[in-house]
Amino acid sequence: MRVGLRRLRAAISLFSKILTVAPTEDIKTQLKWLTNALAPARELDVFVKEDIEPASHDALLRRGGKAIRQEFSGRRDRAFAGARHAVNSQRYRSMLIDTLQWIEAKQTVAAEDEGGPIKEFAAALLHRRIRKLRKDGRRLDELSAQERHKVRIRAKKLRYAIDFFESLFPRKGERKQLARLSRHLKRVQDALGSLNDFVAHRKLAVDATLKSPHRKERASAFASGVVLGREEQAVKPLIKVAAREVRGLEKF
Repeated sequence: MRVGLRRLRAAISLFSKILTVAPTEDIKTQLKWLTNALAPARELDVFVKEDIEPASHDALLRRGGKAIRQEFSGRRDRAFAGARHAVNSQRYRSMLIDTLQWIEAKQTVAAEDEGGPIKEFAAALLHRRIRKLRKDGRRLDELSAQERHKVRIRAKKLRYAIDFFESLFPRKGERKQLARLSRHLKRVQDALGSLNDFVAHRKLAVDATLKSPHRKERASAFASGVVLGREEQAVKPLIKVAAREVRGLEKF
């Protein structure tokens, strides 16, 4: 569901200059609400499966590993309950109807922008976004976590754009070039996505440690520190991977 939401929001962003403003802004607000409602469940699920559960089996951590597994498993359960509540709400049902109506409405595209050749639009958009991503990605190791997050979003939107526009470029050479470009972007997105997850995990671990019962505080803090330390070791290699893949965009 979150991937579907991201793809739809990316499509709106890609076509933003030719969409009617007022109804589009309302749809964007509703889609962002649902994305945010589902985000904690996804973040906690990834953290528990990829970091907390392996750490809980580590003999080095013992009581601390068990404590953080219980804490974050409980948080994950509550986050999934919150996601289910959002999807079962009247707001969600209204959002679906409003979004379908907006997609099917004849007024979705501003009248003065109708009738342009889609292949020219797509080629110009892809070229512009590749150039922007190359520029932003040249100094990844100097960027803040928030700035790297924005670069990841640009890579993700560009990758979705390739999926959306692929059928407009039917020649074998064009397809091969788009496939190579998509692979570069996927690796950029994955590396920067992991870095973004690390930032979220740090916040979650600090918050959980501060709120843990006093008798478990030291053990939880130690276990959280070990988990975050292991993630920290992966930061520089991931930045190198992302930077290398961004440099690879020069040939496109």
